Amino acid sequence: MSRPSSSLSGGMGVPGRTGDTVGSVRCAIYTRKSSEEGLDMLFNSLDAQREAGMDYIKSQRSQGWVAVPALYDDGGFSGGNTERPGLQRLLADIKAQRIDIVVVYKVDRLSRSLSDFARLMQVFDEHRVSFVSVTQQFNTTTSMGRLTLNMLLSFAQFEREVTGERIRDKIAATMRRGIFTVGRPPFGYRRPVPSDPDPGNRVIRIVPEEADIVRRVYALYLEHRSPLAVIEALRAEGIPHRLRQCDTDMKVGKLVWSTGHIHYMLTNATYAGKIVHTRGANLPEGKGRCPTDIWPGLHEPIIDPEIWDRVQALINRRERAPATRWSHTHLLKGKLRTNEGSTMTPSNSMKRLTDGGCRRVPYYVSMKACTQGRGSCPVRRVNAGVLDTLVRALVLDRLESAHGVLLGIAEPEVRDLWIREVIEGVVVGIDCLRVTLNVPSIGACRESLGDGPRSSSTPTPVLRCRYVPEVTREPAGAAASEVERETLALQIEIKRHDGRHVLLHPDGQDLICKLDSRGRPEPSPHIVRAIGQAYALHGEVLRTGKPMEEVARALGMDPARGRQLHVLTHLSPTILRAALTGTLSPQVSLLDLRAAASELDWSLQASRLGMR
Repeated sequence: MSRPSSSLSGGMGVPGRTGDTVGSVRCAIYTRKSSEEGLDMLFNSLDAQREAGMDYIKSQRSQGWVAVPALYDDGGFSGGNTERPGLQRLLADIKAQRIDIVVVYKVDRLSRSLSDFARLMQVFDEHRVSFVSVTQQFNTTTSMGRLTLNMLLSFAQFEREVTGERIRDKIAATMRRGIFTVGRPPFGYRRPVPSDPDPGNRVIRIVPEEADIVRRVYALYLEHRSPLAVIEALRAEGIPHRLRQCDTDMKVGKLVWSTGHIHYMLTNATYAGKIVHTRGANLPEGKGRCPTDIWPGLHEPIIDPEIWDRVQALINRRERAPATRWSHTHLLKGKLRTNEGSTMTPSNSMKRLTDGGCRRVPYYVSMKACTQGRGSCPVRRVNAGVLDTLVRALVLDRLESAHGVLLGIAEPEVRDLWIREVIEGVVVGIDCLRVTLNVPSIGACRESLGDGPRSSSTPTPVLRCRYVPEVTREPAGAAASEVERETLALQIEIKRHDGRHVLLHPDGQDLICKLDSRGRPEPSPHIVRAIGQAYALHGEVLRTGKPMEEVARALGMDPARGRQLHVLTHLSPTILRAALTGTLSPQVSLLDLRAAASELDWSLQASRLGMR
């Protein structure tokens, strides 16, 4: 026997289900309260809403209405979104065909957003579930009922927006009076507590021990003019952390100093006795920057106005400085991390040359080291040219030996583009380099290059050391069953060599052999440059007959540096030829050459450098 359609408050029909009989119509009661205030009472707002829903269901007992035992309560959740645990449980039971009718006290208990409510009604319709409001009579199965429901919801959303505007206006009026209102007070201040002499006074109070740290931060910045240097100084003084303060007088957890914390502290006008209010809600459409109002505060300042103005002048001067553009194409940009998971970002430094010029040296620097100090990360920075060349040689060797892809003979732009395409990520540690390759991308690279003749005048680095390949397969979602990846692990050692941080094999050997366009070994540029400077200095001394110190200054060279380099002119022709042709052992440093040049016997020089 088929179940007749039930009349819901004005004739709303309950959608029938095939095979249903006269009997139970499963009703779920949903309740919600925006704030948590009063929820701990014996009989709260959620209980009142549920009781009204139960009474309504009992009045429809003749139609077979029965309340399901499950509770769908959301206490302390806003109706402006659907991210509510009780609502999500309700939707899950609706999709599982466990509910026929949803009962609420008012429409705005389900949602205050017109768009969210429309999506909920679509879910209800798809699963043939009706919707009933106890205090508002409407029928969701007719066009007029939907119009009435949308009008009610529009007014609910309007009420919510007006309430928000009233709250924002009240906050702005309070802050104009000089009272800190919104959020947690900054480090160095606290809110009033019952133990204060005047707990009714809402002005924030100074925490003396924290205020001393704030003053020290400002003093260190005026001294070093760098947030990172301030962090290093704080750690040296035994202040590596700061406690996170709650709204009460209790302090919980520790926060490690970072450059973001220091910058926020240096630019927070609260420390200068002011109140800052950002009026983001009144922005016109499309504007990205919030207007800010600053008023005199009633609280006691921690920083003197003179010191505050000096710090702001320094910060504004640094922010207005034009950014330096660097054209170096960091091969691993966006793909490089340390073994601790910290992102490594492209950077560069300026190195002064002996002729008075400057040379830019590209680097990858750890963001953790940048924000928390150099001692926070074991891999602080790596020379970008050295690391890019090593990874390039590693990938090219793997593509050729394991997949038959001769990418090294392609043009540099095409070669590096495909290298970035096949690399999923690179992890660098103090003792190991791991490069993960996407095997399907390697196949696409092979198809793109084809079998046509290609040639490149750019030398290709040759890998000297062995690496350990590891093939893994991981799920790729619904589109594909799995994705094959290869991880290449290479043992490395980061050490200082000739004043530079270089990557070597743990046994001291160079990891790659650089070749020129003719396939011959490429000499070390800094050794070639040092030998050239030594012979230029020597020739000028012989030509002019002036003292070496005077000649060195005339050439734009430090006299001490000139004396150190001049000894290289004592090297034997065999050693000079090896240094200038790239056949010198990679373990030989400029310091080793200077030490060998102190021997007048050329055979002893070769012996000291391990040459036969």
